[in-house]
Amino acid sequence: MWRISVQSVRHYWALFTGTFVALALGVALIGVSASALAATWAVPASPDAGNPSVTLTDSTGTERTLSRGDLDMGGVQSVLAMAGVVSAFVTVFVIAGTCAFGIALRRRDMGLLRLVGAGGPQVRRMVLGESLAVAVPAALAGCVVAAVAAPVAVEALNGTGLSPVDLRPGPLLWPLVFAAGSGLVIAVLGMLAASKRAARVRPTEALREADLDARTMTAGRGVMGVLTLAAGAVMVALVPGVGAEAATPLALFGTMALAVAATLFGPLYLPPLLRLMTLPLRWADPVAGRLAAESVRTSRRRTASLVGPVLAILAIVGVFTTVLSTTGAATEADDRARTAAQLVVEPAAGATLGRDAVAELRADPRVAAVSAPAPVEVAVAGPHSVWKEQAAVADPVALARTHRITVVDGTLGPLGPGTVAVSREFADWYGHRAGSTLTYGLFGGEPVKARVTAVLDGGSDVPPLLLPSGARDTSPVPGLERATVLLDEKAAGSAPVVAAELTERLGADRVRVTPTADWFGRVATDQDRLNRLVLAVLTVPASLYALIAVASTLIMSYSRRGREIAGMRMIGVSAGQVRRMALWETLSTTLLGVLIAAGVVTVGARAYRGALTVFGGETPLSVPWGMLGTLTAACLLVGVVVSLSATGRLLRQVSVATVASRQ
Repeated sequence: MWRISVQSVRHYWALFTGTFVALALGVALIGVSASALAATWAVPASPDAGNPSVTLTDSTGTERTLSRGDLDMGGVQSVLAMAGVVSAFVTVFVIAGTCAFGIALRRRDMGLLRLVGAGGPQVRRMVLGESLAVAVPAALAGCVVAAVAAPVAVEALNGTGLSPVDLRPGPLLWPLVFAAGSGLVIAVLGMLAASKRAARVRPTEALREADLDARTMTAGRGVMGVLTLAAGAVMVALVPGVGAEAATPLALFGTMALAVAATLFGPLYLPPLLRLMTLPLRWADPVAGRLAAESVRTSRRRTASLVGPVLAILAIVGVFTTVLSTTGAATEADDRARTAAQLVVEPAAGATLGRDAVAELRADPRVAAVSAPAPVEVAVAGPHSVWKEQAAVADPVALARTHRITVVDGTLGPLGPGTVAVSREFADWYGHRAGSTLTYGLFGGEPVKARVTAVLDGGSDVPPLLLPSGARDTSPVPGLERATVLLDEKAAGSAPVVAAELTERLGADRVRVTPTADWFGRVATDQDRLNRLVLAVLTVPASLYALIAVASTLIMSYSRRGREIAGMRMIGVSAGQVRRMALWETLSTTLLGVLIAAGVVTVGARAYRGALTVFGGETPLSVPWGMLGTLTAACLLVGVVVSLSATGRLLRQVSVATVASRQ
C-alpha cells in the first residue's frame, strides 16, 4: 500500500499541499518556541558567585542556599511556554481538521478502492502511508525554517525587554528533534481518526452519495464534541469562584475546549445558520446568492472546515488577549481605587529616592501622611522548599493611611523586631494567619523567625511581606523607589499646586512630584506597551500560521470543485455570478466563524471577569479591539483573495476545456 500512498500524494498534490504547508509551519512554530525556551534554560542561574546569599532550613530539615544575584527567568519562560501552548493547540487543531477534510473530499475515491476489492485495513494503511509521505518532508522543511528563524526570534525577544538578560541562541539539535517528532505524532494522530472514517466507506454509498454530505457527524466526532463541551462548560463555570490565580488557566483552557466543541458540532448547526445569514442575498443577488446559500447548506463538511480555522484562531487569540488585558485593567482600577493619597514623589535622577527628601515631606505642614516602602528581596522557608519573595521595609500604619487597606486578620500597628505583616494572597497561598510564624532571611544576613501580626488586603499596594524597619540593619537594602503623600483636608483640593510647590522647594533636580491621577496615567501607558509586547509574542506567530491554514483549507476545497463549477457554466451561470457566489460563500463562512468565536470568548471573558475584584467598584472588561479587528480583517482578506483566485483558475480551466471539446 506504500506505493499507492505515494502515487496518491503525487496525483492529488494540490489537495495535500495544504496539509504539507500547515504541518511544516506548525513544526517551525514549535521548533522556534522550543529553541527560545532552550535559550532561557541555558542562562546560568547564578552569573556572579560573589553575590550575597542566605541559607534557610525548610520544615523537612533540608538546608537550601539562595543568592541575591540569581536570575529569575520565570516570567519570560512563562510567556514562551504560553506561546508554545498556543502554537501547539493551533497546529493540532488545523492538522486534524485538514486531514479530516482531505479524506472527506476523496470519499468517492475511497469507495472506488473498496469497489475493486480493497479491504478496510488496507485503506487505513494507505491513508496512514499518505500521512507519512507528507509528514516526513513537511517535518524536515519545518526544521529548516525553524533553524533559520530561531536565532532571529531570540534576537527579537531580546529587543522586547521581557528577559532580564540578553539571550543567546543555543544548540538547535534537541529543539528541532522535539519539533519534528511532535509534527510526526500530530500528523499520524490526525490521520488515525480520518483513516477510520475512510475504512468504513461502503462502495455503493460512495458511488451514490455526494462527496461531502454523508455522515458528517460520526459517533467519534459526537463523543469528542460532548466531552469537550462538558469539560469547557465545567471549567468556565468554576472560574468565578476559584480566585484570580486559578481562574486564568481555567478561563483559557475552558474557552479553548468550548471552541473545539463548537468546531466538532459545526456540521450540525453551521449550515442552518449560514442559510439564515445568506437569505438577504437571495434578493440582493438572486443567482449568485442562491447558489452560495445552497452550497453552504448542502456541503456541510466543507462549510465546517472553512469556518473551523477562523473560529479557532479568533477564539484562541481573543481569549488570551482579553484575559491578559482584563487582568491589567483590573489591577490598574484596583490600584486607583485603593490609593487615597493625592501625590506621588519619585526621584528626578537616579534610581532611588533620598530618605532626606522623605523626611522633608513629612515635615511639611500640609502633609498628613507619607508612606515610602523600601523594596527588598528575601528568601522564605516553607514546608518543603525555600523560595525568593518580594518584600518591603515599611510602616503598615502609614501605608494604611495613604492607601485603603483592609485588615483581614490580626491587628494593624507598627512592626517591631521579630514581627511581619503579610498580604492576603501570601497568607492564602501558604496557609499563614495572625499569630503564625515564618522564617525569612535577607541576603547577606542570618535567618529570622518572625511572628505574623496582621494579614492585610491591599491589592498590589501591599507586598507579600512587610518587614520592620529594624530589618535594614541586617543587610543593606535598596533606596526608596517612590513615596506616596496624603495631604490634609485644606490642601487636598489643590494637589497640582502643592505638587509644583513641593517640586520647587525640594528641588526639581532631586524629585518629581506628580498628582496621583497623572502618575497612574503614565504608568498605565508603560504597562500597555509591555502588555502589547507580551501579546505580540503570544499571538502573532500563531495568527500568521492560522491565516496560512485558512488559505490552505480554501485551496483544498477548490481543488475538488472543478466539476461543480463546470456544471454551473453549462447551465448558463455567468463567470461573474460564479465569482460572486465564491465571494458570498467566503464572506458568510468567515463572518460566521468570527461571530461564533466572539460568543465563545465572551463566555470565557465574562467568567474570568467574575473572578477578579476591584476595591469599591466593578471589574472592567478590557478587549484589545485593534488587534482582534486586524486579525478579523486579515482572515476576510485572505479568504476573499484565495477564493477568488481559485475560482478564476477553475473558470479558465473550464473555458479551455470547452474550446478543446469544440475543436
